[in-house]
Amino acid sequence: MINFQIVDLELLVAFWLCFIRWSTVLLQMPLFDDTSVPTVLKVLFSLIVAYCFFANVQSPVLADVQHFGVNNLVFLTMGEALIGLALGFLANTFLTIFNSAGTLMSQQIGFGAVRYFDPNMGGQTGPLEKMISWTILIMILTSGALLPIFKGIYTSFFTINLSTFFSLPKNPEILLNVFKSLFAASLFLATPILITNLVTVVVMGIIARSVPQLNILIVSFIINIALGLLVIINTSHEFFNVGFKLYTDFLGTWFKLVS
Repeated sequence: MINFQIVDLELLVAFWLCFIRWSTVLLQMPLFDDTSVPTVLKVLFSLIVAYCFFANVQSPVLADVQHFGVNNLVFLTMGEALIGLALGFLANTFLTIFNSAGTLMSQQIGFGAVRYFDPNMGGQTGPLEKMISWTILIMILTSGALLPIFKGIYTSFFTINLSTFFSLPKNPEILLNVFKSLFAASLFLATPILITNLVTVVVMGIIARSVPQLNILIVSFIINIALGLLVIINTSHEFFNVGFKLYTDFLGTWFKLVS
């Protein structure tokens, strides 16, 4: 018979809180929010990451445990979960600009009807949006640009904790600027398609006035798709280069929020 004995309860609680923050952040990452990934694998990976970082972040987490007491485990767990959810939401939001740009492009070239329900997005999405999102994600993973996200989460243990949470400076202008920048970036990435569609509508309007007997609706539908695909093919290289640069620029904002 094997007997287990807890030598240091505060240290165990601190590790639990570290695991809660890491898991709530990682489960929102694009690689791990997929329903096809087993839950056991998600939890195991979060546990490994928490174990690897715990030796370096245990001091601020232990300070929270000692400040509120081991008896307030439920409060500490809920607090760490809320912080992790907020950090994961912000980290994941930087990647939504590409899905938003893809949605605009799909609607402009006439692919808005080609959509299916995606449980990860919580709604309907299209193949073009998925292609753009996964291409950007592969670029981020292969370039190592995901490491600053992990570094930001690691830094947050020293700057964002429960004992000092209510004394943090309240500056909603930073968050407002973040979401304004995300909206502007989505429009900027979809600009070539938007301009092409605008020119096409003007030209089709002139043709409709000149040749009334022409079924302009069918013709414009075909032309929109053909020109849209042509623009996407010819601007794809610049699109992904600019998109990756926007992502790296947002990393600076990410560090400003967590440090």
